[in-house]
Amino acid sequence: MKEWVRMPSAWLTDSESPLRKMRWSGSGKADQIAALMLYIVLVHHACDIPTSVFPKSGVCKLSYTQLSDITSLSRAKIAGGLKLLCKIRVIEIISNGHSNSFYINNYENKSGWAKLPAKGLYARQYTHINAFSDFHLRKKNELNALKVYLVILALRNIKTNYAKVGYDKLSQYTGVHRNELKSAISLLINLELVRVDSGSSEKNEFATVNLYRPCFLESYKHQGTVGSKWDESFT
Repeated sequence: MKEWVRMPSAWLTDSESPLRKMRWSGSGKADQIAALMLYIVLVHHACDIPTSVFPKSGVCKLSYTQLSDITSLSRAKIAGGLKLLCKIRVIEIISNGHSNSFYINNYENKSGWAKLPAKGLYARQYTHINAFSDFHLRKKNELNALKVYLVILALRNIKTNYAKVGYDKLSQYTGVHRNELKSAISLLINLELVRVDSGSSEKNEFATVNLYRPCFLESYKHQGTVGSKWDESFT
């Protein structure tokens, strides 16, 4: 498995992003968490070039059993999560007789994509994603954390390897209330999905802003190695 894979990201920061409409209410709350977990896995396993089996890139073929092994989700939650991903139009299901394949919408676009960490997220032999083993689909904070994680990846600066973004913008993109962001970010840190440093803010010379660095993605690139042009890379 590669260190990272290409993930369509324009939908994550669009003004009409479905992330903002994912609310912790109703009977399908857990399906929303499952949907984002599944999206990450499907992107991990999507073919990045056309093949004789798949005539276009962005298609993956995983069984419910494989999806369950990787995510620790039940078949019912997998079904609910996939249904939601289709509803918000980020994937399409391709029927192939007795089995299905999944197409990642907008995968072939030359712009509007982000690096999604892959290899480092998995346990040995790539049987499952370590962080997902700690998800129970019963807490709003799990949904919030996944939304924040995806947006951090979408906003990550390729030169610095950080997403420099304040709480107001994070709340705007994710739909997560500002007062709930600290808990979501703490969960990402505990799950070893994100590291957080401090950087200078444009407000004044004394103000600081959080810098979010995804784990398992160009780990050699950080504040200590970027050099004197650190702040210039964000402009």
